[in-house]
Amino acid sequence: MVNPGRSSRKFRRLVLLTAVIGAAALAPVAAFATPDPTAPTAPTTAAPVTPAPPVTPPPTNPPAPTTPPVTTPPPTTAPKTPADPYGPDGYDSFGYDRFGYDRFGYDRDGFDRSGLDRWGNDRSGYGRDGFNDEGFDRSGFDRSGYDRWGYDRSGYNHNGFDRWGYDRWGYTAQGCARSGEDKPDADHAACEARRQRPPTGSAS
Repeated sequence: MVNPGRSSRKFRRLVLLTAVIGAAALAPVAAFATPDPTAPTAPTTAAPVTPAPPVTPPPTNPPAPTTPPVTTPPPTTAPKTPADPYGPDGYDSFGYDRFGYDRFGYDRDGFDRSGLDRWGNDRSGYGRDGFNDEGFDRSGFDRSGYDRWGYDRSGYNHNGFDRWGYDRWGYTAQGCARSGEDKPDADHAACEARRQRPPTGSAS
């Protein structure tokens, strides 16, 4: 049978032991929770101050002038004087002198210094007498005074009629008058037929 007094003492001892163990366990926590004012503090170490690098001012002396390289000019070649195309006699290989005339006095077109060819005609084809190879002068008339169609400067042909068939007095070869008053011996039928024809500008 268990003794009640003995059990009570064991219980009290157990409670006291639990309290001691709990106090011992909480002591370190309390030490960290409450700072100790008397505890020495570690000295605060400040970061070392790094001085700024010195500012170097730019050089004030101007740079030394640079001498450009000396360029040697290319050698100059004197132009060659062209050979004289005219020989000792003054004529070239084609037979013309410095003025363009051959040994006979004619140029490359066949005209002399006066402008005439070997046959005496000028550049327009007219000779010294003023007529061309066809026998007409610059006005278109031959040496007899007639043009290419056989009319003289007055407008009449060799038979004395003009381009409309009238003579200097105004009559045709049939006696028809320009004015309408035919000759008495005129071929009246031919005159009427002539007047009925439309004008053509000629005697035909």
